Amino acid sequence: MADRGQLRVCLGGAPGCGQDLRGARRGAPLGRAGTDVVVGYVETHGRALTAALLEGLEVMPRRTITRPR
Repeated sequence: MADRGQLRVCLGGAPGCGQDLRGARRGAPLGRAGTDVVVGYVETHGRALTAALLEGLEVMPRRTITRPR
């Protein structure tokens, strides 16, 4: 049987709750070590540390959704 992968999801419900930073701190070293790390959505709120930790990680592009009027 092949080894199974792991999926980690970090969800935060409010700005400043720390989940983006916590997820970046977990993912950055794993990505540098060769583990496949993909960031689905992150809001840095202008914080340089969070942005620096995301450097080199794959970040999925945001989509713009237009609502019908």
